[in-house]
Amino acid sequence: MVVSNLVYCGLVAGYQGENNTATPQNAAEAVQAALGGLQTVYPAVCVYHTDWGCPQGGEPVGAYRAQGEPAEILAEAEKLRRNLKQTTLSVGLPDVGVTTIGFEAIIRCSLYEAAIAWQMAAARYFAEHGIYVSCGLAQVGNDIVISAEANPAFVKDLESWKNIVEKICTEIGADAPSFKEVGFNYLKDAE
Repeated sequence: MVVSNLVYCGLVAGYQGENNTATPQNAAEAVQAALGGLQTVYPAVCVYHTDWGCPQGGEPVGAYRAQGEPAEILAEAEKLRRNLKQTTLSVGLPDVGVTTIGFEAIIRCSLYEAAIAWQMAAARYFAEHGIYVSCGLAQVGNDIVISAEANPAFVKDLESWKNIVEKICTEIGADAPSFKEVGFNYLKDAE
């Protein structure tokens, strides 16, 4: 039995931010319903570059940690991805998937404040270094948990990615990130 990293799942197929009424809260409720109500799902956002269609402050999503056998976790995530019509869904698991690194950090402010701060800093580092660190931010109690895995399909220099994560965390006032090796599972439609 294993526990996954936080899994962030959105609601809007091919999300481009236009005319979308999703909020982190109703996204969490929709993801929880799609999972059969058995998981605790946190209000969250995924942050990526606004030039790539991400709205300022991130895409509203639900975030959860799955527990069980890896094959069951991946099957459940794939079912969720298909039911909510998501193009991709990333699942970080110990020892299952393509080996990469992931991180978690905590910040204490509003979800929106943290997301905007990350998005602005990440865009600046991307302009300087050519590496954009996308992440998820989940409201867990009074804390915002910031997390991501370096997607091997896009991140070729793990050390540079890690350095940028550390710099952004320091800049926005988050606690120092904790890094760990993780198996990356990139669920997507067959090409």
